[in-house]
Amino acid sequence: MVLLRPLALLLVLVVSELYCLSWFIDVSESQGPGATLQSFSFNCSPYIPTLELLHVQPPTTFFNPPSLTRWQGTYVGKMTLSSSARLDALTVNHYELQLRFTCGNQVTEGRLSVNVQRDPNRDQCAGRFASPAGEIIQVRETVTPGTPLYTLLLPGQGAQVRPACGVVEGVGGGRWEDQ
Repeated sequence: MVLLRPLALLLVLVVSELYCLSWFIDVSESQGPGATLQSFSFNCSPYIPTLELLHVQPPTTFFNPPSLTRWQGTYVGKMTLSSSARLDALTVNHYELQLRFTCGNQVTEGRLSVNVQRDPNRDQCAGRFASPAGEIIQVRETVTPGTPLYTLLLPGQGAQVRPACGVVEGVGGGRWEDQ
């Protein structure tokens, strides 16, 4: 019985490596594709472990499957943002990632909570922008930033719209024209 206790303790240490993961992390919305969210190490000798991202709530493709590499006898797991990541704290400010770590026959699952923090230096859009007539302007993903989308014409003066957020420069009433 005394010999089983150290063996059980060793097994608990190996399996509980996933529990030393920082379960709550804060990420700035200015983090872009490829940014590392979290790194953590595992001891899983003599087996070759696996680390999987099972699902994300709310569903999104913003997170890459975790990578797992061997470094100096331990395994290092890394969570990164995918190429489609466009974090916006006003839209979604919290994600739950369900992870599974497998070491031999031992399988452990855990959640990683990602809190998206607003970046005060980042321009914020006020949502959909519509003309006084109620027209909604839709833009394809392929439109490059800075491309003029439309021009607001005011009687007797020209006002320009900054296309990034639909902010009108100028005052007064007018009509909308597509460019």
